[in-house]
Amino acid sequence: MLSRWSGQQEAALWQMTERKTVGQRIAGYSKSARIEAKFFLFALAPFVLLMISDELGWSRGAVWHGWFWLCATWAVFVLTNGFAAMWRALRRSTQRKR
Repeated sequence: MLSRWSGQQEAALWQMTERKTVGQRIAGYSKSARIEAKFFLFALAPFVLLMISDELGWSRGAVWHGWFWLCATWAVFVLTNGFAAMWRALRRSTQRKR
């Protein structure tokens, strides 16, 4: 899934930089923004359980803290993949112009 989104990010960035009309470039920007939102939401999805547990008044024991650190690690992993995909797409789109 992450590799597919990375490919979509590259295609959207190429569309933003290589297309001729303003409408096509703006469409590439909106695609890129949607893909960035997918990465962000996928990274933050496990935190929903933590938010629900706080609203229900459950205690913050060892399981809660373990899940928090697991979620934090997951978020860093997914967001790092998202930023790497964006950076790779940017680098490839600038190399095509040479």
